[in-house]
Amino acid sequence: MHPLLRVLLRTFRDQAWLGAMVGAFRIGSLAALLVQGQLGWGAEPPSRKNVHFEPGRPWLDSQGVHLNAHGFCILDHGGRHYWYGAHKIAGKTEAEKNEAGVHCYVSDDLLNWQDSGLVLSVFAPGAHPDLASASILDRPKVIFHSATRRFILYFKLYPPKAQGGKTGTDFAYVGVATAAEPTGPFVYQGRFLGGNSPFGTGDFTIFSDTDGTVYHIGVRKPDKAMVCGRLSDDGLRPAGDYVTLAGITPKTEAPALFRRGNRVYFLGSDSSGWAPNAARMFVADRVGGPYQHLGNPCLGVNPHNHLGPEKTFGGQSTYVYPVTGRRDAWIAMFDINQPQDPITSGYIWLPIEFEADRPVIRWRDQWDLSIFSTP
Repeated sequence: MHPLLRVLLRTFRDQAWLGAMVGAFRIGSLAALLVQGQLGWGAEPPSRKNVHFEPGRPWLDSQGVHLNAHGFCILDHGGRHYWYGAHKIAGKTEAEKNEAGVHCYVSDDLLNWQDSGLVLSVFAPGAHPDLASASILDRPKVIFHSATRRFILYFKLYPPKAQGGKTGTDFAYVGVATAAEPTGPFVYQGRFLGGNSPFGTGDFTIFSDTDGTVYHIGVRKPDKAMVCGRLSDDGLRPAGDYVTLAGITPKTEAPALFRRGNRVYFLGSDSSGWAPNAARMFVADRVGGPYQHLGNPCLGVNPHNHLGPEKTFGGQSTYVYPVTGRRDAWIAMFDINQPQDPITSGYIWLPIEFEADRPVIRWRDQWDLSIFSTP
């Protein structure tokens, strides 16, 4: 198959996108252009080389396609970086079933990303009914579980409206899947209701601490308290009761945790649906709290939308990444949500600086990893 056709087919791999592709191109005309050499017959598609992080700007993969991995996380393994996020379907709003599964990209430098496709698909033949009928599959997080030597994928799983109460989001499960390799395929292992609540948890994160303990931290339904529970030795289920994280402001969501020395930092947001709001930072001596509120860590203004700290530059926290090979280096990662056209949602990555032990996330139009010190 010609490389350009392969890229196009991969980009439009699910049924909704394939329909859009067929409507936009007549295959015969495309083939004719290839034969005539107008699209570079026999040549590989041009690749794009990113040299800086450009927060708030369109971020393209190595083949020039907009990165489609939202509510994401980054995993380091074997000297490479893996970006996992929800794959949004073109033409679908956030009010519709608009997620095809979990998309993975691979990079050697955090700037340039190769598409590895869907590592978990809701449309795959024989997909488990929990996945095939899911209303929402959101905010995926992946860890390498050292005890089992498996990669574990967690995701927010809303059942169909018929099973999900009055709104379809009254009940929220955590779905779990495992794989032998970081690029999958991930095999569904079931779901659980976290938070010691029969309604489960909404926004969540998975935090793998330095001692190997894995925690599920999430927004308990329906009271929206932030809670924390340890997961089982195999990482697949809660191991016991959850605790409420004292000191976390009520109705905090979008949690992202990171450890710096003996302290645990918690980045989150207010609860305002898809509309941006002010970020919140907290700190504690242990994962289970109690936490101290440090206020809003953001400074500056995003020139692309003219939004500043009061709206977190137009983004919402999704992950904090510890940069491998750099000293005291952390990247705060945000989604720019576009609920009416979520496939166009963007990304903001900014370095976290510490001033008198208080984290600061300062807007930068452009930056690279040289901002961090090497060991």
